[in-house]
Amino acid sequence: MKVIVATVGGSEEPIVIASRKLGLDKTVLIAGKPASEVFDEPVKDDVNPLEVSREIKNKLENLGAIVEIVPVNPFDFEECCIKALEAIEAERGNGNDVSVVITGGTKVQVLAASYAAFICGCRMYYVQQLKGDSRVVEIPLTFSGLDDLSRAKKDVIKHLRDGDTAESIAGRLGISRKTASQYLKELREYGLVECRNDGRVRKYSLTFSGKVCRARW
Repeated sequence: MKVIVATVGGSEEPIVIASRKLGLDKTVLIAGKPASEVFDEPVKDDVNPLEVSREIKNKLENLGAIVEIVPVNPFDFEECCIKALEAIEAERGNGNDVSVVITGGTKVQVLAASYAAFICGCRMYYVQQLKGDSRVVEIPLTFSGLDDLSRAKKDVIKHLRDGDTAESIAGRLGISRKTASQYLKELREYGLVECRNDGRVRKYSLTFSGKVCRARW
């Protein structure tokens, strides 16, 4: 079963988007208590993530998902991290495939859930909302295995421009089109390059992981 562990803040839309795109089996919502319950003084324009979570729960259950809400103090790193870890390990103990989504919530919630995902080795995502569209972006946890890529493949990463073709890359690097196509194919398998078809022409661009690698190399 596919399970999403997601931090929740003041908006339900990113969680619903992630649940739809990553799988609808089960979602565990790490929901911050409203600030008025955490602090002694009243908080202006206080948002109640628990109410947002209940709205998310209703929507996802109507789509056939199982939803669990885990309340946390959204300003307590230790509590948020432990609760996220417990949720992840409980689901993995049942043999489920767990991903962590960190789009919503306080900075403390997001950092704590990110740390929990890193400790457990879970795949981690955020929802990027664009004008008229949105996409779920994976945040890679480690790049150690990519450092062993050949210098030639690293050169493709370093010099690839958004919308390049295999032919344009070949010309820029002084290699054959066939070799460029093979490098691009392998880099797509590593998740560093993505491709879109523009008519009969394949155009390439770097994924987020590819951009991180280019910055590192």
